[in-house]
Order: sequence, then structure tokens, then C-alpha cells
Amino acid sequence: MHAIIRLTLTLLCLATIAATASAGGAIIRMSDKQSISFPRMITDMAGSDVVFVADTHDDKKCHELQLEIIRSLQAQKKPLAIGLEMFQSDYQKQLDDWVDGKIPEQLFKETYAANWSYDWSLYRDIFIYARDNHIPLVGVNVPKKIVIKVARQGFASLSPLERNDLPSDITCDINQPQTEFLKRTFQEVFKHEANGKIFANFCEAQGLRNSGMAKNIATDQKKHPGRKLVVLSGTWHAVKHGIPERLENAGNIRYSVILPEIPELGAANVSAAITDYLIEHQ
Repeated sequence: MHAIIRLTLTLLCLATIAATASAGGAIIRMSDKQSISFPRMITDMAGSDVVFVADTHDDKKCHELQLEIIRSLQAQKKPLAIGLEMFQSDYQKQLDDWVDGKIPEQLFKETYAANWSYDWSLYRDIFIYARDNHIPLVGVNVPKKIVIKVARQGFASLSPLERNDLPSDITCDINQPQTEFLKRTFQEVFKHEANGKIFANFCEAQGLRNSGMAKNIATDQKKHPGRKLVVLSGTWHAVKHGIPERLENAGNIRYSVILPEIPELGAANVSAAITDYLIEHQ
């Protein structure tokens, strides 16, 4: 069971194991399969309210790409914020205090460690840039303790009090593209256990996170109309059949998805149904 929880906390974040492309790789605009420049991609996203940038959590180049995108959007001199899968929504005050310069780096680093298990140094440049440029950080993830309980016992096990900690009308449903990928990944890790209730609970935990993050993103958009939100989240949350599909139920929110290439998703098998932009390996 401990192994399943570890898988939930890692695969639910991303479910990939390989490095991603840097910003120097070729960029394919999936709507017309044209190779475009990085500035062209940034210009294309001018009309997007939310920009999802898929996150390979342990890859430094991925985070350098994310920061390059944030800097380029910031240069447009329009309101901007950064949404973080890495922080639960109930840590918003600590995020605000960091951006306002009210807490030192060491204390914020401890807050980060309470939310996310990957090395601080991987994300530090993004956090420092946000603080120094007064870019709001928004925690969009659902409480970790609830995700763990769903992974162990299923969504039905949540008490009314626990559900009060979630956005209203949240669901644990998961669509077929994600189910099939998770099944392949689950089988690789657990072999004989990749079926039945254990796998169903695992999928419900993934669906819970997608639905919860979509609700939190939509709430932020309602509170701050006209502010673009760059969301950093794992690939299998950021692709269109992850969080974005749930976001479509929240009203007229326009979004774009940027996917750095990974072994499971590349030019040979990615379409506009998965992402708007694919950044290939150099």
C-alpha cells in the first residue's frame, strides 16, 4: 500500500520518467502542424486567459522553459499570475506573503517542502522571479491528505467535512485517454495489481486532482478577470484531457496548452486534441 501512495504522489503529478525539451527545440503549432518560433508562440497566446505549461518535475530544462515563457508574457505588460500544482490552495496566504516580501527564503522553502517533494533548487528561479517582479503565485492543488485518502479508499470514503475542504461540485470522474495511460503506467509499476479496486482508487485520485485544480483555476479567473494565469502542472494534468477539459465546464475561459516532448508524447502521436504547442527535443 505504501508503494501505491508513493505512486499517487509522483505519477499523479506527472506520470513521466524522462527529460523534456528546452526552449531551444523546434515548436510545432498543432492547429496547422507548422513549425513556429518561440516569439510567435508567445504572440499566439495573447488571447488566452490560462496558459498551461506541462511540468516534468525533476528536469531543470523544463523549469528553465517555464521561466522563459513567464518572462516573455510578463514583457507584454499585462496582468499576469502563476498557478502552481506544487502548492495546495490552503497555503495561499504563505504564497501571498512570499510575493509581498514578508517572509525570508528559508521560511518559504520550508512551506514549499510541506507541499512538494522535489528539490527546491529546481523551482527556485521561478519563485525568486515572481517575488522580485511582484507576480502573484496561486496554489491550485487540492489538500494532499484528501488525495492520499482517495488513493487508498476511494472517493466515496470522504466524509462531509473532508468534502468541505474541496471546491464545490468536484468530481472524481476520469476520461478514457487518461485511464488508458494510467493503466499502462500502473501495470509497469505493479504488474499483477494493475486492476480492480486499487487501480480504480488510483484513477479517482487523479480525477479528483484534475477536477479540483480546474475549479480553483476557474475561481481565480472569476476573482481576477483580465489577468492571465500561467499554470505549471504535470503533463497528465496539463494535457487537454486533464485539467483543461474540466475547465471548459467553468464558463468562457480561453486556454492554451504547451507540451514539452516526452517519450510517451511526441510528434508521432500528438495532435491538437492533446496540446496546442509541442516543443520537440533539440
